[in-house]
Amino acid sequence: MPDRTHAPRPAPFFCAGHSFLPNGMLGVFGGNTGGKGGSGAKLSFVFDPWTEGWYRNRDMAVGRWYPSVVTGADGRQIIMSGQSERGTGTPTPVVERFPALGQPVPWRPYDIPLDVSVQRMRSDAPFRNDYPHLFSLRDGMIYGLGRDADQQWLFDPRAETRTDLPRRPADFRGYGSAVPLPAGFRGPDSVLVLGGDPLDPNTYRLSGGAWTAQEPRAFGRTQDDTLILPGGTLLTVNGAKDTRDYGFGPFNPKADLKFRQTELRGADGRWRLGPAQRLPRGYHSNALVLPDGRVMVTGDELQQIANDPDIKDGMDGSIEIYEPAYLHRGARPVLDRVPAGEIAHDAEFSVESSTATGVRRAVLLAPTTVTHAVNTSQRHLELRMTGVRGRTIGLRAPATSADAPPGYYMLFLLDAKGVPGAAKWVKLGKR
Repeated sequence: MPDRTHAPRPAPFFCAGHSFLPNGMLGVFGGNTGGKGGSGAKLSFVFDPWTEGWYRNRDMAVGRWYPSVVTGADGRQIIMSGQSERGTGTPTPVVERFPALGQPVPWRPYDIPLDVSVQRMRSDAPFRNDYPHLFSLRDGMIYGLGRDADQQWLFDPRAETRTDLPRRPADFRGYGSAVPLPAGFRGPDSVLVLGGDPLDPNTYRLSGGAWTAQEPRAFGRTQDDTLILPGGTLLTVNGAKDTRDYGFGPFNPKADLKFRQTELRGADGRWRLGPAQRLPRGYHSNALVLPDGRVMVTGDELQQIANDPDIKDGMDGSIEIYEPAYLHRGARPVLDRVPAGEIAHDAEFSVESSTATGVRRAVLLAPTTVTHAVNTSQRHLELRMTGVRGRTIGLRAPATSADAPPGYYMLFLLDAKGVPGAAKWVKLGKR
């Protein structure tokens, strides 16, 4: 993918898996070496956003095309699933960890992982289908929610064991979104599974080891992206009937207009239709919340094929920017200063705001890294406000790394109307 440096990709890692490390770098695992219908690559890379450079580490034990990756409470990444080096139809059950135990977790921006090994874990994850949803919840466990209803598992990264979770109520679900639901001052303890079936608008919540059907969306869709907004509400963008199908057949860029429709889930848990996107976006689409509170929506393979088939012309798709309604409700809180250093878990710290007296909430929102409607990095936490004195607002960090894994978060201030100001980045967790 060309960028402003015009540097080529260092390896064929498209359709890889990724999540953030505590030092803000992105671990990227797997890819496609070509042949055999898509042979999984054993590649292990780290992308450094500070320098926009790539660093290669030691290969994984197995190839992975379409794997999933999640960062655990200790800052290490757990890697599962993907088609192996033997080609399509050979999903690997091997679970791996990066960095391996005994290797330091990259903590500071200058802690560059280079030639670091990946470690095979004792537990296995025999997902039949790729890109399972992975979430690290506040009990410190990894929840692996497969596309098949009978493949829902709980992984203990310390004991390296796997146990069964109840069967999900819905049948097989293709690529579709899932979100760890905000839970106030603590880390998330439940997950909402949304998309993946164009015939099923229902949403399903896993909480306390049990599944329940929740408020449905207006219609079923696959290839959707659902984001947690600063106020803790949810926004769904993108979607299609199926891979490369907007409702009028494969590879037909004409779209059923409903798949351009956004949806919002309010604090009451009910879904409401929002504005329509300018373009339909399905397979390979993406979305993320920007620090200024806007939402960036991009990607989609079919529109690229239909409207700009020349991938070398420097016009790789398009970007849409969505301004949620909260950006049009008057003045916004101002966040002037945040701690420059690391913030320990359960520690008190302060920020400065010229609108401090109007601030009612402070929240942390983790950055997003998403592919194929799989987003393992999202997280929303409220911060306890310990007092306001002049321009200074006292806050308390989340209690443990299981509540909020170490790393960089966007810190938003919100007023009584739920309007967020622009965020600033903070580093959570002290070594």
